[in-house]
Amino acid sequence: MKFWGFLCLCACLGYIESKKLPPYMKPCSRNDPKLNECALKHGREAIPFLLKGDPKYKIPNFDPLLIERFEVNDQSNKAVGLSFVCNKCTISGLKDVTLDDMRIDLKKKKIEADLTAKKIEITGKYNVTGKVLVLPINGNGDVDLTVTDVKLTMDIDYELYKKKDKDHLKIKNMKLITEPSGSHIKLTNLFNGDKMLGDNMNNFLNENWKELDKTFGPTINEVISRIGTNLINSLSDQVPFDEIFTK
Repeated sequence: MKFWGFLCLCACLGYIESKKLPPYMKPCSRNDPKLNECALKHGREAIPFLLKGDPKYKIPNFDPLLIERFEVNDQSNKAVGLSFVCNKCTISGLKDVTLDDMRIDLKKKKIEADLTAKKIEITGKYNVTGKVLVLPINGNGDVDLTVTDVKLTMDIDYELYKKKDKDHLKIKNMKLITEPSGSHIKLTNLFNGDKMLGDNMNNFLNENWKELDKTFGPTINEVISRIGTNLINSLSDQVPFDEIFTK
């Protein structure tokens, strides 16, 4: 899930190489009174190309996307207390994401973006123990989680630093908030393969998906933000700020 932060900043601001930008990426002038509109327009144009990946510019393929491992261990939610591990998780459906709005404040060094994803599917190997509402849950097997009509809000704080007398961008903090309109999950091999208990639990999880989202959402968002921050900082270390926002 390294997609969101990296995609929005690269697509909307247009940078990977300082000397030559790929034809599908365009910078915006920092003096443009319609800077937000410029970033939004260029971002929408670039996203389809970025999602396919570009080895020449070290841009990975975002659909499908592999997460080696993520863990959820949240006991703060009284309704849902889970220890959940997902290994070799594959994320698909990102190719259909749309960029809805961009807000850039160069003085405050802030970038905000709103996106929508029609459908995102996560598959992988899971291990879970804990409880959901009043019911205990345990199992290990395959997980298939689908979320639909997801609204995403990305909030970035950055700073500038000097390198060879040129300013470069560095992400200080990236916050991601996701709000799905619906969710469906399928866990195989629950309760040591007891089909009746497993089917009942899957039905119960889907009926109470909003409670489940409260537990899983923050962890997934944190993973996205951390990977996105590392990618952006690594790339922007090679690209002067003036290539992102021209004078």
